[in-house]
Parts: sequence; structure tokens; C-alpha cells
Amino acid sequence: MAVTNEATSSLLVNSASAGTSTSLSENTSTTSLPEDVVIASQEIQAKYEGPNINSGLLAGGTENWEDINASEVDRYGFIIKPNPPHLRGQPSSMRRRLRLRLPVLLRPRNMKLRAPAVIYYTPQLEPWHESMREVKWREMAVRQVDKKTSEVTYLFERTLKLVDRTFKGIPDAWRASAWRSFLTSSAMKKKDYIPDHDLEDLYPKYIAEPSPHDTQIDLDVPRTVDSHVMFSARYRGGQRLLFRVLHAFSLHMSDIGYVQGMAPLAANLLCYYDEIGCFIMLIRIFTTRHLAKLYGHGFTGLMDAFEELRVELNRRKIGQNLQALRIEPTLYATKWYLTLFSYSLPFFTQLRICDVFFLLGDDDLGVIHAAALTILDSMRSTLVTADFESAMEQLTHFVDVKNPDLFMQVLEYEYNGLLSRKKIVSSQFRKDAHKE
Repeated sequence: MAVTNEATSSLLVNSASAGTSTSLSENTSTTSLPEDVVIASQEIQAKYEGPNINSGLLAGGTENWEDINASEVDRYGFIIKPNPPHLRGQPSSMRRRLRLRLPVLLRPRNMKLRAPAVIYYTPQLEPWHESMREVKWREMAVRQVDKKTSEVTYLFERTLKLVDRTFKGIPDAWRASAWRSFLTSSAMKKKDYIPDHDLEDLYPKYIAEPSPHDTQIDLDVPRTVDSHVMFSARYRGGQRLLFRVLHAFSLHMSDIGYVQGMAPLAANLLCYYDEIGCFIMLIRIFTTRHLAKLYGHGFTGLMDAFEELRVELNRRKIGQNLQALRIEPTLYATKWYLTLFSYSLPFFTQLRICDVFFLLGDDDLGVIHAAALTILDSMRSTLVTADFESAMEQLTHFVDVKNPDLFMQVLEYEYNGLLSRKKIVSSQFRKDAHKE
């Protein structure tokens, strides 16, 4: 999800306040918060409710099409910003060189050698391809109907076929159902599993309560998504839903509270779910996909993840050069891991990463590590010889992926490599333990 640059500089700004609230599930009342915090929260909440009530738009989620034509918006609702006239139709010299080398880039079996084409090669799109994949996913889906509510959901059994098709991309028509199936299946295996209907009952109670994080949430909401038709109207539409979801989430996940990196995650989910569905999915991601550990007190989980990434990088020339330049993952990968690449990759590429992460992310952060390595692979030819300034410029710059299919092929290659090395280490550990 596209965001402003101001948002990237303060991802961790709220870490000191994380964990200060107490959730309703622990029988908290408003009296546990200082009076000034309660008043500030109520005033902020009124801003999001008042204009919508007066305009008859309380349902929220309405799109703002003022001064915007349909041709100026992409399929996901993002407003297309045209290039300046002097840049139109003028590919960069780097892009021209890579186009000439394209047959060489696509020939090697080693995916890492193909990675530069992720950025500079745009494949020929085939309009019928998505329709064909929708049929295949419909055949895999198992329809389920709740006897009490008559709600229809779809279950996807984890098979090799499902994994293979998920790496190729979930059709947009099936993405919401597939994500829900993947995360709910993981959540049901946990002892502290809370059914969807219980979370639905908790949501309006959270909305009625003040949160100590409302002031920061209110600051972050308008700058989280600045180019989407659903989030462009202040205190209305998607901004209202985003505030409410983050408000409720900060109360439910009281040990974490709210940190700015959560906002683009919730905004991405609101493109596929209503506000309660988004609230439930956000909880599922944090409780089943290790984000709770990444956002935990002191961000110790994030530091552990960076240590795993650093070990992998030390095996490569890229990592050795970055280490010589004293460029640690904390300088460039914080926004990658905490926001699932929302600040660094195009929206469609983010979705493709989420497809795989939501399916395979039960045990560890292997998919996220693989995505980070794929980005680094795409910069390999320049990072291995870069100085500090040029390396940091590349690592912190938005990566405009032109070929998401190839990006995911490299990611799959990296992910399988991580799994193989993990199995070797695990096997050696068991042998050493047996000797002892």
C-alpha cells in the first residue's frame, strides 16, 4: 500500500507506549485511564463519527471520486500519477542496457542471476490468465455453511498443488476467502483460539471504549494511504474504518498497543474485508504469523529476525560488502518486516508475498526472509561494489517491481534454499545431541 515518506521515518515512535492499555477481555473500564486521555480519545472518535452521521455515511468505506476519472485509477483503487512530460517514453540507460541483456538474464537456472530482471523487465500480460486461475481455485475450494448464521466460507486444504498455485498468485476474486482460510486454520490449532463470532461480539465494545493510542492513530491515518479513492477523504470512508480497526486492535492486543507500522497492514486488509473482518484478520496475522513477536516490547523479536537475516547474508558477497560498510538490517529492513513491505514494493507485489506468507508462515519468518533476500538479489550487481551512500540509497528506495511473477519465482528459490539449510542444521543438531 503506497504511503508518504513522512510515515517511514517514525515506524517505531510508539514503541515506548506499547502495552500501556488493557483490553476489554481483561475487564477494564474507562476509569483505568487518566481523564485527559479519555477526553482526548472521545474528541477524536467524535471527529470520525460526526461528519458521517451528518452526511448519512455512517457505514463508511465510501470512495471519494471528486475530481477523479475512472481512467485515472488502477484496478486496486490507487490514483495513477502520470510521469512528467519530459520523462514519458524515455527509458533510463540502465533499463536500456538490461533490455539488451534480457536473453542472458532469463537463461540461467540459478534464479538469483535472473533477479535484476525483476525490476527492469515488464512481461507481456495475458488477460485470460486470471480467469483460468479463478476456475482452478474454485475447484480447490471446499464450500462450508455455518448452520447458525448461514454464513458461507471456503476451506482450502494445504496440498502441494495449493502451495504451487499460491506461489503463482491467488486470483483476486479468491484472495479474501483464501487468506481467511489459511489464517483461520492456523488459529484453530492454538490453545488461545478465539472464534470469529466472539471477536465480532467484542468489536462494538472496543469501539465504545477510549484508547490511549487514539491520538497517534489519528495522526497516522491520513498519511498512511495518500493515493487511494477509499482513503482520500478526511474523517470519512476508508479513513474512518481504518481508525476504528486500529482503535479496536490497540485495545484487544493490549500487550502491544499500537505502532505506526500496523496502519498500512490494516489499510491493505480493508481493500478486501469490511471493518470487522479486517479487525479479525489483523488479529489472526499477529497471533499466527509472528508479527506479535516482531512488535513485542523492545522489538526483541525483530532483532532476532534480523540476526537470522544477517547469518544468511554473511554467506553472500552482498552481505559481506554491507558488513564492511557497517550497514546493518536495522538501517533498511525495519520497514520491510514490520509492514510486510508496504513502504517498499508495489501493492500487487505485496499481495503476492502475503499470499505465500499467510499460507506458509506458521512456523517461522522464512517467507519474509526470502522476500528480503529477493529484493537484495535484484540489487546484487550494484550492491557488491557500492559505497555507503549509494548502498543506503538503493536499500531505502521504493523498489518498482515490473515483473511480479519473476519476483515470486526468485522468492520461491530463496525460500526453498532457506528450508534446505534449516533441515541440514536441524539434522546436524540431532546428530550432535545423540552423540552426547
